[in-house]
Amino acid sequence: MAKTLLDLFTQAQKDVLLGKGKLLQLGGGQQLFDKGHPAEQIYLVRKGKITLYRLTPNGEEKVFKVFLAGGVIAEMAIFMQPRIYPMSAKADQTTLITVISRTSIVELLQSSPDLYMSVMEFMAGRVNHLMNTVDILTQANASQRVVMRLAELYRQQQGRHNRLFLPCTKRLLASQLGVKPETLSRIFHNFIMQGLLEESGASITIPDFNRLCNQVNLLANIFEDN
Repeated sequence: MAKTLLDLFTQAQKDVLLGKGKLLQLGGGQQLFDKGHPAEQIYLVRKGKITLYRLTPNGEEKVFKVFLAGGVIAEMAIFMQPRIYPMSAKADQTTLITVISRTSIVELLQSSPDLYMSVMEFMAGRVNHLMNTVDILTQANASQRVVMRLAELYRQQQGRHNRLFLPCTKRLLASQLGVKPETLSRIFHNFIMQGLLEESGASITIPDFNRLCNQVNLLANIFEDN
């Protein structure tokens, strides 16, 4: 699982935050917050499933991320200006979360310059990730987006033996990449038929980075750490 804001705190600091937090249980389909509401809390998922989404102009839900146990929601929103939630969130099933106030987090940051710097670096990394995502969505075709996302996952997971794991369903991955699920399925099928990918459940093996990247006119160094 990717590092969260709470991972930057010592165990003692985390205990303080969680001690001040409030447990909240949501039923399936119940809203956690709506886009545009004041962002005064972050949420730690204890069990269950929370979906982060936006409504398109035609009223359809575009899913951006799914949070399971251990996930932390709205980490960046509480530091934004204006301080509002940029998306909506709802429970997909019975879900238990801990609600942590922005005030509690700010108090800890003010008491520790080292922690403050760690959070600044963490947020800068998140902004850089979002910029890379924008590049993928605006400057690449569908097949390139898929390969670039696989490369990003490989780097994040510090992959070995040319293997990585999809952290979400392909339907969600398609939504994140701005393609239709059937388009994503077709791309994966074509890559597999050409021997460019091997798939076993959530496990993806890429026998030859160069061959895959050449197929979509990308450089194989996207699979290397920056």
